Amino acid sequence: LVEKAGHTAPLLRGFSRRGVQFDTCFHYTGGIGKGEPLDVFFRYLGLSDRLSCFPFDARGFDTFRNLRNGFEFRFPSGYGPLRENLLEAFPSERSAVEAYLRAVRSACDSVPYLNLDAPLDPNGALRRVFGPTLRETLDSLTGDEILKSVLSTHCLLYGVPPEEASFLQHACIVGSYYQSANGITGGGRSLATAFDARIEEAGVEVHRGCEVTSLSVDPEGALRGVRLGDGKELRCGGAVVTVHPRTMLEMVPEGAFRPAYKTRIMGLEDTVSAFMLYSVSDLPLPTLSGRNLFVLPSADSLRNLGNRPLEESPLYVTAACTRPDDAPRGFIGIFPMLPETTRAWEDSRTGNRPESYRRFKEGIAGRMEHLVKRYCPELGGATACVETSTPLTVRDFGNAPSGGLYGVKHKVGQYNPVPLTRVKGLYLAGQAVTSPGILGAILSGFMACGNILGHDRLIKGLLACR
Repeated sequence: LVEKAGHTAPLLRGFSRRGVQFDTCFHYTGGIGKGEPLDVFFRYLGLSDRLSCFPFDARGFDTFRNLRNGFEFRFPSGYGPLRENLLEAFPSERSAVEAYLRAVRSACDSVPYLNLDAPLDPNGALRRVFGPTLRETLDSLTGDEILKSVLSTHCLLYGVPPEEASFLQHACIVGSYYQSANGITGGGRSLATAFDARIEEAGVEVHRGCEVTSLSVDPEGALRGVRLGDGKELRCGGAVVTVHPRTMLEMVPEGAFRPAYKTRIMGLEDTVSAFMLYSVSDLPLPTLSGRNLFVLPSADSLRNLGNRPLEESPLYVTAACTRPDDAPRGFIGIFPMLPETTRAWEDSRTGNRPESYRRFKEGIAGRMEHLVKRYCPELGGATACVETSTPLTVRDFGNAPSGGLYGVKHKVGQYNPVPLTRVKGLYLAGQAVTSPGILGAILSGFMACGNILGHDRLIKGLLACR
């Protein structure tokens, strides 16, 4: 295992300020209830005994808030309670609600590994490319714009607007949350620590603080090694590469891939980025215990995601604490924004920004603080901003070429890479292959390893852990 950072999974580990731990990558997850996909994956990987999970508020783990219409909706755990809450809030939309939930469950059941009984379909990925989009699906079910915004709100968890996201992709992400929403005690740091312990137990050789500068390919087009920044070469006959696909292209020699493939990879569109506010509180914030807030200024705020003024942008608020028995003492506020908002300073790097960028960032921080207090008065006034981040922060800390918050966008009309490549022995994994989030990342690993070891073998092992 070769990791550029000084420790594995740097984004999972987050950071702390004033004694408050902020998760920069992991906030909560779906699909980890007993027998659900992520639970099965963790047991197969030998992680379950090293992790302690806790349920989010089953009565409403996510609160949707539409400011213009003064409307709120709470997402409960379980398809049955969710159906009841939706029908209570939208009594005239019974057929739309029931059809939507049926379609989500059907989509999840059709995806191999998410459903271990589903047959492997080599053309399944094309449904994400050809659609329909989430917006088209919802438009076909209902004309109620508020209902459509409620059912689209979790677009904020993967950074693609409803008019671009495929319904299949959306369903695979939200379906796991509809089943159950859970946190991990200790957050992302605990997950990274569990992986480290399991990797050591398995005897994996880990190279930390080593940047991969190139991949060696022989004249026959087969991978033969990985070259590091210090000039050392690790000889190998195979590698699973999880960096951004455009970064991967920079590592291979000229001629390793056909021009058409390179053009497609270089043209992949990334998700939105974000301005993020990290705040601590002098008082506990029980309203965020096992709950998140999704705030939309209006019903159409998810359209053109990221391409709106800050005051018209949707807002996602999550707790800055991961212990189930303590009320949060801080929060993270995330406002989707396009990477272009910080293009004036794109030649600078973290730790070496010009004064104009510092002033810009301070101004954004003040506006974000004002909006959070206005949108979420229940968070109280005893909060103080301790950090902010911009698309440039995301770019530099996340090794994301454009600063996209969730890497490569999964949208209708865009052909994302698959695990197999033209270079023999070179496989791709990571969110660009499947979807963002912990579940998406692990799923991509199984897809890549299935091509190496055989999908039947992996699925048989997973079934034994179900």
